[in-house]
Amino acid sequence: MSNYIVPLPSSLECLPNEILLEIFGYIQVHDRLRAFYNLNNRLNCILFASNVHLYILYPDDIQKSKINENILLHLIKSERYISRLRLIDDKSILNQKFIRFSFIRSLIVDIPTTKLISMITPELFSRLEYIHTGYSSAKINLDTLHRDIFSNGFPLLKKCSLNNISINQQWTGSPSIKILSVWSDNPRIVVERILHALTHLISFHLYLNWLPTHDILDNQIISQHSYLKCLKLHLYGLWTLEKLDSFLAYIPTITFLSLYSSYFDSHMISFQWDFKELAYIFKCRLPNLCRFNCEFIIKNQSKIDLKEIYSLHSCFHRINYEKYSDNELFIKIFTNK
Repeated sequence: MSNYIVPLPSSLECLPNEILLEIFGYIQVHDRLRAFYNLNNRLNCILFASNVHLYILYPDDIQKSKINENILLHLIKSERYISRLRLIDDKSILNQKFIRFSFIRSLIVDIPTTKLISMITPELFSRLEYIHTGYSSAKINLDTLHRDIFSNGFPLLKKCSLNNISINQQWTGSPSIKILSVWSDNPRIVVERILHALTHLISFHLYLNWLPTHDILDNQIISQHSYLKCLKLHLYGLWTLEKLDSFLAYIPTITFLSLYSSYFDSHMISFQWDFKELAYIFKCRLPNLCRFNCEFIIKNQSKIDLKEIYSLHSCFHRINYEKYSDNELFIKIFTNK
């Protein structure tokens, strides 16, 4: 048997391109430029071979380091290496005219304005895969943007984070969206419009405020959703277990469920969590449930028997509680990690 050992490459440049691309993927863009840029033509070509391996976040990456400012600006102006864009306000739009929006895959709009929203069109952002919009005032018209999002106007879009939903236009559905985070104060709209439009939604992060004007959902709004697996639900307003039951009836495929309520919500802090009834709802509505997380801040009105709770459902074994205030007026019910 031969004991010959293949010698390792004596320098970085001896490595094949595929290995160098893998290495560069673990190095921040500024460190990459400082260490390898302009050493030779081969390394330059590998550094910027594909925007899969180089993500320049404008304007953050420009502002972080003066050393590479000229290099990055040159790349952004002349090449297609910018894949992520963050717009803080519309004052800097003039400075961003040189950006080729068609190559951007990730878009964050911190403070939506009429000018910014009007820019976000399928024609300009044809490769968009992720969009996040922050809080906007009621004066900002989001109808067209939400129509494009929920009507497959961005056919590559996979993930959305939207602060509120405008429903003044009809939607035709968007099967590409798999992950959604949204705030709403209308449970019927969530079921009738959002779940109906996103037939292949897998993960849903929902902030839902149940107003006094909304009653329990009836059972004939739409057909049951057949793809949704993960739901993180933040409860606000006038929820009851009956209302929760009517909502969960539309998403029977859930396997991971998280429920949260806020200490600052005067309605939810007085909510009475009957875990026996909750277990019954889970068994009837969510037959595939395998993990349950929760965090509630409620008034300390009755003794909690953890052993009894654990016996009610297989997903309740991680539930715990602790006092939330020194005077023990409030307790926190939560799940251990």
